[in-house]
Amino acid sequence: MQTTVTDLLEAIRQPKYTGENRCRPCTVVNTLIAVAMSGFLSVLATPIVGGLAFLVCVIAIYLRGYLVPGTPTLTKRYLPDRVRRLFGTHLEDAETTSDGGIGDAEPLLRATGVVVDCPDEDDLCLEATFRTAWHERLATLEDDETRLEALASRLDLEAGKLALEGSTGGYVARYGGDRIGIWPSEAAFLADLAAAPALDGHAGWQDLTADEQGAVLAGLRVFLEACPTCGGEIDGNEETVESCCSTATRMALECGDCGARLLRGTA
Repeated sequence: MQTTVTDLLEAIRQPKYTGENRCRPCTVVNTLIAVAMSGFLSVLATPIVGGLAFLVCVIAIYLRGYLVPGTPTLTKRYLPDRVRRLFGTHLEDAETTSDGGIGDAEPLLRATGVVVDCPDEDDLCLEATFRTAWHERLATLEDDETRLEALASRLDLEAGKLALEGSTGGYVARYGGDRIGIWPSEAAFLADLAAAPALDGHAGWQDLTADEQGAVLAGLRVFLEACPTCGGEIDGNEETVESCCSTATRMALECGDCGARLLRGTA
């Protein structure tokens, strides 16, 4: 009998929408529906009937991920992005949330004046003065000592207490042993370290919040012409990522020769 019940539960269960794949907006919506149904039955029949109905609904949601057929499809199609973000999505990971992308940063890049419309094509280009300053600063960051001094000057810290190290999670800056910053790679760190001082002379940069400045620096990596560490070409690719709640386009920007990741985000 126990084996039969287990087999029945496994037949009902839908791993695609449960466990780590569970869609939290779907679960919340269906739980509210279950509460409304059980409340209606409690009034129409008896509280016991309503309670039993709610228990059955909860079991169905637990095993299948939803109660009403088609909920994942309807959620993906009609639930606003701002509502999905309240619950989180399965598309987000540490890489995605830390990088952002050019789509989010474009208004900020335009506001600072470092990105303008290309004169001879329908695209965005770096403003000439900034482009020159950025490339010149990149060329000066050839060794660790120079990089530490530049970072210390930027953050108004003691260079002797700063340390830079690569790890599986990214490229990390530490001060007195405490982590004070992390980048997707050494190449991304160098791009940002060179870009920040070059931005100081542009109107609006100082008025941005720390998060907005981070978005600008990340967005600027799209305009790199060569990898800051290995000098190779920059490769970009896109892929469509599906979750139970949504569909998104994920963009990745990497150095073609050394594989250093510069940017990863969802559009």
